[in-house]
Amino acid sequence: MAEHDDPVRFLAYGRLSDGLVMASHKSRRAPGACEETCGKVLESGNLKQNAQLTVTVTPEIGTLHLNAGSNDVIAVVTSHLYPRKNAFKLLDEIRAQVSQASIAPLDVDAAHTKNCFAKQLPFMKEAVIRYAEMGSSGNENAGGGNSKIAQVHGQVQEVQTMMEGNINRMLDNAETVGAVEDKSEALRHSATQFNRRSEHIKRMMWWRQVKIKLIFATLVLCVLGYIVVPIIVQATKDD
Repeated sequence: MAEHDDPVRFLAYGRLSDGLVMASHKSRRAPGACEETCGKVLESGNLKQNAQLTVTVTPEIGTLHLNAGSNDVIAVVTSHLYPRKNAFKLLDEIRAQVSQASIAPLDVDAAHTKNCFAKQLPFMKEAVIRYAEMGSSGNENAGGGNSKIAQVHGQVQEVQTMMEGNINRMLDNAETVGAVEDKSEALRHSATQFNRRSEHIKRMMWWRQVKIKLIFATLVLCVLGYIVVPIIVQATKDD
């Protein structure tokens, strides 16, 4: 790991719906793009409830790990060689601390300013420092010979991240197919209802035409009777 890099670089607690960062801490030597990149991902609106995700951005910026709840999300940016297991352990610890701080979903929905929960979550700074030391000690114990193992471990994490991304895309496609099937079923139901209404209207129109014809026939017979009957009666009298 480069001398100017921190293993744990940026930690944020945000709202899932719009990415509002309600508490955060940035390490002293973290690249400036960490916070910006994390903010863009949180604001993207592509995160799902109760999901975990790891995204390797660049070696310079690092790897973004996300732990989403029902309406909030906790994110941490680490170096690309930082153990994924430690990153999610940190996220789980922060989520437990959020619960202990009595931050309810209603409080999250009502938040409207950046870092509005910073005073309620002061342990984020301590957690970043503590988990950064865990990563640093692991790297120091590894030695030069184990650097290849760390590199392979990083590559495995990248492959795992790609697989998770593919699975998420497959799930998205499955949801899309399900939505299309639901819409098709709704259209079929609507078409059936339309056909039934059409048949009913046809029958009503047919009966209406029959009634009109009967009325006209009755009127014609009445008129003919009014004209013809007197003539016949008069002719009978003349005879």
